[in-house]
Amino acid sequence: MATELNYLKEPKLENPVTVAGLPGIANIGKLAVEYLINELESEKFAELYTDYFPGWVVRDSGLIEGLRVNFYEGGLEGSDRDFILVTADAQASSSTGQYKLSRKVLDVIADQAADMMVTMAAFLAPREDKSLVVGAATDAETAKLIEDHGVELLEGGRIVGMNGLLVSLAYEKGIEGCCLLGTTLGGVMDEDASKNVLSSLSDVLEFDLDLANFKDQVPDLPKLKPPKMKMPSVTGTGEDISYIR
Repeated sequence: MATELNYLKEPKLENPVTVAGLPGIANIGKLAVEYLINELESEKFAELYTDYFPGWVVRDSGLIEGLRVNFYEGGLEGSDRDFILVTADAQASSSTGQYKLSRKVLDVIADQAADMMVTMAAFLAPREDKSLVVGAATDAETAKLIEDHGVELLEGGRIVGMNGLLVSLAYEKGIEGCCLLGTTLGGVMDEDASKNVLSSLSDVLEFDLDLANFKDQVPDLPKLKPPKMKMPSVTGTGEDISYIR
């Protein structure tokens, strides 16, 4: 399997925290990170290409682009921490590919001396059964941090795909982290769940984020154009839902 990392510029980061969101159920994490990239006026500093991706390409306005992982740097005025924002056009198409690509992503993060990894994803369940945002962490201290900021800790279930693996594998490199999951009924895009996760993220990391016009700005964000497929959704409230992504 071939992987190519292309640095567009050398980032200059101070005490960076990494925030990632990849395509998944309702594209909650993907949409949330794209919003952050826009709000923080971030600059792309690296692109990662790999044939661990599925066999399709992105098309927009008659043009075709290969799939990639994108790395951005951003900062906030008055904050002592910078951000590394990570998103992608797709997740790797196999379990082996997800592990290998996650480790490639983490190599970039580790090179920038990031000490925290936060991913954003979906929790598939009726909203009346769970808090708007639930989560899990790599260690007791981080678990307490997110719980103190209103995130309901998960007691079971699975976090499927790279949004979970990035946090777990980061901890192997000494990078603490957590996954914040927006409760959703599923579908292609859940703007409300993305907004809820972003609100929790700003609370946990203690930075100001204006979400008043979130829905108005969504149409101006990069379009999400995966192949047409049926996305999971909740069909009843009596069902035991443990699918997280």
